[in-house]
Amino acid sequence: MVPVTAFPLLREDQLRNSMIHCKVDLMETAEIIKNGIKCRFMAYFVPFLAFDRFNGGMDEFNRSYMKQTIADGATVTPFFNTMVAGAVGSIPIHKYLGFHAAATDTINTAYIEAYNLIWNFRARNRSETLYQAKKRLMTATSLAPAFWQHEQFKYVVPDWDDVAMEGSVDLSFTNAKVPVYGIGFDPTVAGAAGAVSSIRHATGVTDNVNNYNANSGNVKVKSKGIAGQVFPDIYADLQAQGVKISLANIELAKRTQWYADLKAQFEGLPDSWIIDLLMQGVSVPEQMWKQPILIADKTEIFGIEKRWATDGANLTDAVVNGSAMCDLDMVLPRTPTGGIVMIVAEILPEQLFERGRDPLLFITDPAKLPNAMKDDLDPQKVERMSKGEVDTSHSDPNGLFGYRPLNWQWQQSNTRIGGKWFKSAPSNTFNEDRQHFWTVEVTDPAYNSDFMISEVFNTLPFIVTNQDVGEVQLQGTAIIEGNTQFGTRLLENDNAYAEVIAQVDQTRLTKGV
Repeated sequence: MVPVTAFPLLREDQLRNSMIHCKVDLMETAEIIKNGIKCRFMAYFVPFLAFDRFNGGMDEFNRSYMKQTIADGATVTPFFNTMVAGAVGSIPIHKYLGFHAAATDTINTAYIEAYNLIWNFRARNRSETLYQAKKRLMTATSLAPAFWQHEQFKYVVPDWDDVAMEGSVDLSFTNAKVPVYGIGFDPTVAGAAGAVSSIRHATGVTDNVNNYNANSGNVKVKSKGIAGQVFPDIYADLQAQGVKISLANIELAKRTQWYADLKAQFEGLPDSWIIDLLMQGVSVPEQMWKQPILIADKTEIFGIEKRWATDGANLTDAVVNGSAMCDLDMVLPRTPTGGIVMIVAEILPEQLFERGRDPLLFITDPAKLPNAMKDDLDPQKVERMSKGEVDTSHSDPNGLFGYRPLNWQWQQSNTRIGGKWFKSAPSNTFNEDRQHFWTVEVTDPAYNSDFMISEVFNTLPFIVTNQDVGEVQLQGTAIIEGNTQFGTRLLENDNAYAEVIAQVDQTRLTKGV
């Protein structure tokens, strides 16, 4: 995830009708890449209040801005954290943004913090598990991996809320105490009156003592079966207790499902109490300034063209270039906190998953084909997806990969590569025949962090493999309105004022003289 430009908004600034034209050129490849290559541009606004040191508190934020101690009288929270710039070009985030500073200069970390907040925010919205495993420190200066866009697996999840899908209805009993049969009390051992041939159950009903052969003191257990294979015969009689289903409980289950779906829309918010307030219908206006705000998002597929040499000695030689472009429209209302607008770019190839199972090839029984009536009546329209369905060369083909909607594999997008390009196992080594494909693969894929972000990467199809794969050019204007006061136009000093004023009679009359 490469930061390509960034600029600040001061407190009470707003962004009006701003447009940034983005153009990216793909570096030269030896052959035309047949799988799609996407470039995604995103513009985020990161409010200063989102920085961790303010703890999301507007009061503490304002006190820090005015360099006042916090409410409990402790030290002043610094509005800007600072650092020594270090060797020129040693901070990748600043280097890609084109920011310069001398090695001994003291600079603030605002742009670094904004970049890391954007990545953490995206990770949390992608998966809480990913966020917890890969959360970036606010001081990290390296570039973070890009996020894969898995169109063919966008409906697959590592886990799912089965309770929210099916709901839960409480049952009520006429008698809260359900008697248990098969375990009883021997009255002779207890010294109580009664026939030796009878055992008393919890309800006082008696049973033949010959049916009981396991005992512990005066407690005996009823058994069943044949010699050598005897099992306890203990059961509770629910039928006689009058089980009831409340219509109110059914309605409660429906409404709970609705609220569960609503709560899912707030995933990514860091505080559960904020979610609880929103679920109650209480507006939290300051919450929007406590996290990065996505203000523009465009994804474009590179157009590819092949250029042949024109000199006689190299007519059979060619190189391939690609380019993509888009316009980002950015508008923001007045921002009470101020912050940083940052545009980031990601270039990634479409992952092929070419060794995924064909949905029909592995069917050996017609009963495993979709059945409209059975599937329509299925209360849990979810399927288990195995790792072998993603990659048939997986060492654990029957292991759990994730969960998908019922019969989803019959409408998924499949990629098939055959002939001389057939590849039996994942490999990230150079193969001349495969230069038509930009594949980024891992052995034994699983639904983990590497499936969501591009931790493994290669540039094998490119002529030069040890450089960035694209060059980005941005042009545009950001129109900012706020409280900042600007001076008037300056003119070069030509002593015009002094020359004119020298010719003016500046004496004043004295009244009454």
